[in-house]
Amino acid sequence: MTGLKSPQESLSDLGAIESLRVPGKEEFRELREQPSDPQAEQELINSIEQVYFSADSFDVVKYELEKLPSVLNLQELEAYRDKLKQQQAAVSKKVADLILEKQPAYVKELERVTSLQTGLQLAAVICTNGRRHLNIAKEGFTQASLGLLANQRKRQLLIGLLKSLRTIKTLQRTDVRLSEMLEEEDYPGAIQLCLECQKAASTFKHYSCISELNSKLQDTLEQIEEQLDVALSKICKNFDINHYTKVQQAYRLLGKTQTAMDQLHMHFTQAIHNTVFQVVLGYVELCAGNTDTKFQKLQYKDLCTHVTPDSYIPCLADLCKALWEVMLSYYRTMEWHEKHDNEDTASASEGSNMIGTEETNFDRDYSLNKVNAPILTNTTLNVIRLVGKYMQMMNILKPIAFDVIHFMSQLFDYYLYAIYTFFGRNDSLESTGLGLSSSRLRTTLNRIQESLIDLEVSADPTATLTAAEERKEKVPSPHLSQLVVLTSGDTLYGLAERVVATESLVFLAEQFEFLQPHLDAVMPAVKKPFLQQFYSQTVSTASELRKPIYWIVAGKALDYEQMLLLMANVKWDVKEIMSQHNIYVDALLKEFEQFNRRLNEVSKRVRIPLPVSNILWEHCIRLANRTIVEGYANVKKCSNEGRALMQLDFQQFLMKLEKLTDIRPIPDKEFVETYIKAYYLTENDMERWIKEHREYSTKQLTNLVNVCLGSHINKKARQKLLAAIDDIDRPKR
Repeated sequence: MTGLKSPQESLSDLGAIESLRVPGKEEFRELREQPSDPQAEQELINSIEQVYFSADSFDVVKYELEKLPSVLNLQELEAYRDKLKQQQAAVSKKVADLILEKQPAYVKELERVTSLQTGLQLAAVICTNGRRHLNIAKEGFTQASLGLLANQRKRQLLIGLLKSLRTIKTLQRTDVRLSEMLEEEDYPGAIQLCLECQKAASTFKHYSCISELNSKLQDTLEQIEEQLDVALSKICKNFDINHYTKVQQAYRLLGKTQTAMDQLHMHFTQAIHNTVFQVVLGYVELCAGNTDTKFQKLQYKDLCTHVTPDSYIPCLADLCKALWEVMLSYYRTMEWHEKHDNEDTASASEGSNMIGTEETNFDRDYSLNKVNAPILTNTTLNVIRLVGKYMQMMNILKPIAFDVIHFMSQLFDYYLYAIYTFFGRNDSLESTGLGLSSSRLRTTLNRIQESLIDLEVSADPTATLTAAEERKEKVPSPHLSQLVVLTSGDTLYGLAERVVATESLVFLAEQFEFLQPHLDAVMPAVKKPFLQQFYSQTVSTASELRKPIYWIVAGKALDYEQMLLLMANVKWDVKEIMSQHNIYVDALLKEFEQFNRRLNEVSKRVRIPLPVSNILWEHCIRLANRTIVEGYANVKKCSNEGRALMQLDFQQFLMKLEKLTDIRPIPDKEFVETYIKAYYLTENDMERWIKEHREYSTKQLTNLVNVCLGSHINKKARQKLLAAIDDIDRPKR
C-alpha cells in the first residue's frame, strides 16, 4: 500500500465490487446528515483489509472471488456482503466529509487558477505587441541611430588623429625655431619651448616617429646649456643687464641656479687669469722682439720675470685697466643680484611664486653662507698695510727691528682696547658676574690702559716734568663716532657694527699669528721674550672679546624682567598636577622668535658668521635659563605639584627652543633641572648638594631651603642648612 487514494479513485474501486455510482452533492449531504457514530465508523474503516489500499493493478473482484469457500453459504455471504456495505458506507461518508470539508479551498484555488490563466493570456498579448513594436524600432530607428553614433565616433577619432598629426608636424619643425631663438639669444624662450616640446613628445611617445625626436630635443637642451655657459662667460668682461637677465632666467628654468653661480665664479677666475696673462704676454713679446722664446707656455709668475724695467709701468697701468673692467663687471653682477633679491623678496611676501622664492633664498645663502669671506673694516686694512711697511723697514734696518715691533704691538694694543671700549664695556653686567671677561683679557686690558692710554684730560701747568714726559708715551682714549647707534632694539643694539668691529679684530689677530715666524726671524735674541709675551698675552686674547661684546646684545635682546614679572604671577602651591604649561613660557618663546627675526634682518646687512651666531644664541639661552631659576627662587609658596609644574614648564620651553636653534646641548639646561630636582633631596643630601653646587647664588639656595624644603624638614635642620649656605664663599660663574 503506497498511501490513501483520492475519493474518486476509492469510489471507482468500490464500484468494481458492486455497481455503485458516486454519490452526488445532495447524497453527500444526506450521508453527512445521517446519525452516525464516528468511533464505530472509524472502526469499520480500520477493519478494511490493507490489500484494498494497494496499487491500481489490484483486482478486487478476483480477490473476493478467490476468497470464497468451496462450499457457499448464503447466510454467510449475505452477512459478509452486509459487512462490505457497511464498510463502503463508512468510506463513502468519510469521503463525503472530506470533500465537503475541502470544498471552499477547492473553489478558491479554482478561482486563482482561472485568474492566473487570464493574466497569462494578457501577458501573452503584451509580449506579442512588445515584440512587434521592438521590430518596428529596430528596423526604423535603432540601426540608423547606431550608425550615426558610430560615424560620429569615427569622426572624433579622426579629429584627434589630425590634431596629433599637426602637433607632430609642429614638433618636427621645432628645431628650426629653436635655432632662430638661440641666434636671437632668447635663451629663456628656447628652454621653455624645448621643455614644452619634451612634454608633448612624452605624450605622443607611442608614435614611432616621435622616439627619435625626444632624443634630439635632449641633445638640443644640452646644446642650449653649452651656449648658456658661453653667454655667461661674456659677463665677466662686458656686463650687459639684459643679456645677464636672460641668462639667469634660463638657468632658473633649468633648475640649475647653483650651477650658474659656480660657473660664474669659475669664469671670473678664468677671466682674471686670461686677462692678466694676455696683457703681460703682449708686453713681454713686444720687448723680446723676434726671439724664439715660447712665452705662451710659461707660467704667469715666470712670464712676469721677463717684463723689462722700461715696460713695467705701462704694463702695470694696462694690467690695472684690464682688471678694472673685470671688477666693474663683477660689481655690476653683484648689484644685479641685490636688486633682483629685493624684488623677489617683495613678490614672495605676496605669495606669488614659491619656486622663485626658494631660488632667491638660495642665491642669498650662496655675498652670505657659501662664500666665507672675511669681515673687514678700513682700519684693519690700514693696519695690515702699515704692518707690511714696518716689516720692510725691519728687513732693511735690522738694528731698529725691536723698536718697530714694539710700536706695532702698541698699534694692535690700541686697536684691541678701542674695540673693547666701544662695544664690550658694560659695568652692569660685570657687577653681576655674568658676561665677565676672562682674567687674562682683563689683565691685558688693564696693562694697555696703564701703559698706553692717557686718561688725564686737564692740562695742569703745575704738573711735574716727569709726569709730562711719561704722558708723551701715551695716546688719548678712543671715542666712538656719533653715527654709530648702539641703543636701538630694532638693530639688536648695533649688532652689525659690533660684528664688523669684532670680527675685523679677530681677523687681524689671525694675520699676526701668520706673521709670527717672520717677526721672530728678525727679532734680536735678547728681545724674543717680548715678542712671545705679545702673542701670548695680547694677540691670542683678541677672540675672547667676542664674549663680552655679544653678551651685551644678548642681555638686551630679550625682556628678562618681563619674564620675572610673569613668573611672579604664577600660583605654585597648587594641589593637582597641571597638564598645561604657564603663559610665561609662551612669552619667553615669542621673545626668542623675535630675536631670531631681528638676527635674520641684521644678516641681510652684514654676514653673521656661524661662531658669532652660536655665541649670541648661547648667551641668550644661558641668560634665559638663569632668569628661570631666579624666577623659581622668588617663589613664596610651592607644593609638590607646583614643583612638577616647574618641570613641565621647562620641558615645554626646551622642546620649542630646540626648533629655533641648532645648538646642542642647550646651555645651562642642567642648571635649571638640577635646581628643580633639589626640592626632593633629604636633609643630609641637601647639605652635601649645597657644598657641591657653588654656581647658585645665596638667595637661590636660601629660597630652596626655606620655601621648597620647609615642608618636609624641621626647623633645626633648616637652620643647619642656612648656616651651611652662609659659610660658603660662592664665586660668580
